Amino acid sequence: MGKLVIKRPGKQIGEVNLKLGDMIIGRHTTCDIILKDDKSVSGKHAVIKTVGRKSTIEDLNSTNGTFVENQRIKRHELRNGESIIIGDHVLVYRDVVALDAPAFGGPSAGSSVTSNTSQERTRIIRSHAQLVVMEGKDKGRQVPLVKEETVIDNPGKSPARIYRGEDGYVLHAQLGPGEPRINDRPVPHGGQILENGDIVEIAGTKYQVYV
Repeated sequence: MGKLVIKRPGKQIGEVNLKLGDMIIGRHTTCDIILKDDKSVSGKHAVIKTVGRKSTIEDLNSTNGTFVENQRIKRHELRNGESIIIGDHVLVYRDVVALDAPAFGGPSAGSSVTSNTSQERTRIIRSHAQLVVMEGKDKGRQVPLVKEETVIDNPGKSPARIYRGEDGYVLHAQLGPGEPRINDRPVPHGGQILENGDIVEIAGTKYQVYV
């Protein structure tokens, strides 16, 4: 069975282990995975059905839809590393063997959410990550992160630099107007480890991260 790493723009807010059977995702307090304070999430938005080690997500006729890797879906069998987008939440599916856990977001959620330390994160590095342009005439263009250092030009400002290492991919940039941003925030001093589904903006172009 797998787990979900749950994020909102700019930060990870928790993790939840999937369990056999159905787990309802939504805003209602009776859901197994509760996405609070997000009006774009329906009361009962989607369900993850787990049989053995396979998990499938189904949209429950939600108002705003359920997306996997930016594609609206009705039903989809999840693969490791895929990002589910529900409202402004990103749920990254990790295919790991895990024990059953209580519901996320409810009264007992504290035991299902782990602290965000480097030792406890699940980080799976593929042969290489990539950035994909999200909008405009270059939509869909891929920037593979195959080098130890990838430099992306930012005319008139400092470039974005992405370093590949044992711990993953780290974005470095200067602070200030017009400088690169991640998840609509400045890149922290010392860099930011890239996670699947992050949005990086460089010179007015938005890229989605696929790790």
